Formats: sequence, structure tokens, C-alpha cells
Amino acid sequence: MSNVTQIYSIVNASVADVLGSYAPRAKDTTSFVDMGRSLAEAQKLDAFFGALACRIAKTVEFVRLYERNDRRVIADLQEFGAYVQKIYTELPDAVSNPVWSVSDGQNPPTITPASPYDVDTTITVTTAIFGKKGTWSIEIVRPTKQIKEAFLNESAMMAFIDAIYLTVENSYNIEVEAIENLAVATAIANSIENGKATNLLKVYNDQATVSLTVSNCLKSLDFLAFANKTIDNMRGYMKKPSKIFNTAGYTTFTPNAIVECLTEFASASKFYLESNTFNDTLVRMEGFSEVPYWQAPGQSFSFEDCSTINIANVDIKNNGATPPVATAIKQTGIIAFMRDEEACKAYFGERDTWELPNPRQRTVIHGEQADVGYAVDPHANAWVFYVADEA
Repeated sequence: MSNVTQIYSIVNASVADVLGSYAPRAKDTTSFVDMGRSLAEAQKLDAFFGALACRIAKTVEFVRLYERNDRRVIADLQEFGAYVQKIYTELPDAVSNPVWSVSDGQNPPTITPASPYDVDTTITVTTAIFGKKGTWSIEIVRPTKQIKEAFLNESAMMAFIDAIYLTVENSYNIEVEAIENLAVATAIANSIENGKATNLLKVYNDQATVSLTVSNCLKSLDFLAFANKTIDNMRGYMKKPSKIFNTAGYTTFTPNAIVECLTEFASASKFYLESNTFNDTLVRMEGFSEVPYWQAPGQSFSFEDCSTINIANVDIKNNGATPPVATAIKQTGIIAFMRDEEACKAYFGERDTWELPNPRQRTVIHGEQADVGYAVDPHANAWVFYVADEA
């Protein structure tokens, strides 16, 4: 049976619709729009003799390289050693200046000498060790003999083999990105559990004449302007030394905070807020990056799924038993996360590729082995912004 179908009637009907003779009518495109079939389903005989095999004119590999987002997490990977040690120093307190107490100011003066050796305070130094790592592999086998029969020349076959390796690379990139999402979500969970988070909707409703809900706040120009301003203010506050913005109560500052906004919030700000403002530079928050979801998109990229983190980490929250069991921290409605670049970082990472031919079966076994270890540092500034209806 031929793979060609007469479609003149569809052409004529479609032209009539295009020219305005009819309203759009249903059209069956099955005969000429191919959604792809397996070779077993395709009719592979010629249209004249019904006996000759129709040849494949061209083979096209639909594989493109996926590049994961740069979230400034994988920045300082170490391949050697087992741990990274971070040192923290506490600010010393101010004391009296002995220059102005050397004399009592009388005539003759009474001199009170101060020995330089009486200084007995020093800088308080603490350390933390980071060294946890996770590991996984990707392993495939490909034939060298059988695939020659599927192609007519070496270049076409090599294009197919390249597509295989590109698929492996995509798998690795997607896996690393997914693990990185969990690392950032863990930093978010740590901030939420320790009170370093702002319910923007509650703060807004406390001073608004008309209260909003999660379902309609991202359509409110007033709320979007308030949210953008509040987030941008926080970035300015973090530039000054403070103990407020990290869970360890450590005195530090963040000159260039990483600001990540959920796509739903960023899009709402762009299309509702900026488009209704004469001078959008007055309301636009600069220097942020978008993330489509914090942990996973669910099945429909709904706001509820994309804005949710659900993380269990025994070092953040546990049941207090011996040994302790991690208690999950779940939060929905997260629209932005601001952090120091030291708040979430990959300290350890190694990727090793190996390949081994099997001459007996004429196959090639290819493997990718990956190690990665992330650190969430409570001493670094990090703050979560979310929206939630009050109970």
C-alpha cells in the first residue's frame, strides 16, 4: 500500500475556509500529517508493484543538548580530600581607650600606667566541617555490528551514535539539576524552619484596606509592587553586617545576594505590574533570575506544585529520638529566595567516564559515574519570601 493519499478535497475545503466562505470546519489531517509511527506500523511497499520496499530517504536525530541553569551553586568543586573546613570568626567587643585614662587631669596629675601585656581577650574562632557526598552511575550498552545494517554510510551511523552520547549527556545534566534543586530546597527549608522567612501576603494584609488571598494576590498591582519592594529592600539590608539574616546568628554581610524568583511571580510582575506603569524602571526589580519551580513541577506546572518544597533533613528537623529521624518541612507559596553565595554550595564533585568494548559480542559498554556533595551553611545569609493564607 502506498504512503501517498489524494487530498485535493481537503485542499479545496481548506482554501474555502481561509477565504472566508465558511467558519473554521473540522479537518481530518490523518492522511498527510504524520505523528510518527513505528516501522512495524508503517506501510513499506511501493505504490506501483506493491512489492518493492520503500527506502528511508533521510534519518534525523531529534536530540538537542540540554544545558542546566547556572544557579551559582556548583562553583568550587573539589576532587581530592574528604572534607572542607570553614572557619568563622566572631567580632570582638569594644573596650575603654587607655590613652584617656593615663592621667586623672589634676595638677600634679596622678599617673595610672596601663601595661600592654594586660590584654587577654582574643578573637573567637569556630569551625565547621562539610563532607557528605552522593554518588550515582549511568550505564548503557550499544551494538557496533547491528546498527551498520540500519544506515547506508558511516557518517549517518556516526550521527546516530552521537545522538546516543548526547542523550547520556542530557541525562546527566537533568540529574545534576534535579539534585541541585534539592540542595537549594534544603537551604530554603532551613531558613523556614528557623524563622528566616517572610509571609508577604500576611504583612501586606496587615496594612491593606482590602485583604487578598493566595488565589488572587499575584493579580493585584498593589501587592506585586509591595512584594517587589520588600524583596529589593532585603537585598539592601543584607549588604550591611548583621546577625539577623542567617540561622546561626553569625555577623556577616552579603554584598551581592543571589535572588531567585519563581517564574509565576516574575511573570506576574512583568505583565501585570510593569505593563501598567508609565515608568517601569521605578517598579522593576533588577538582578534576579527565574526558576520555574523549586523542587518539582508536578504534572501541570501549577502554582501550588511549583512553589512547594518538601524536604526532610535530620540536621534541620528531627523527632528527637535516638537515633533521630528526619521530620519533613513542607511549605507552599514560595515566590522568592535570597541568599549569599556561601549559603548553598557544591563542595565536592567528580565525573568519570569509562567505556569498554566487548569484542565477542561486538558491543560497547559506556558508563558515567558521578559524585557530588553540597553544603548548606547556616552562617551565611538566606531569606525566604512566600505567600500563605492565615489560618
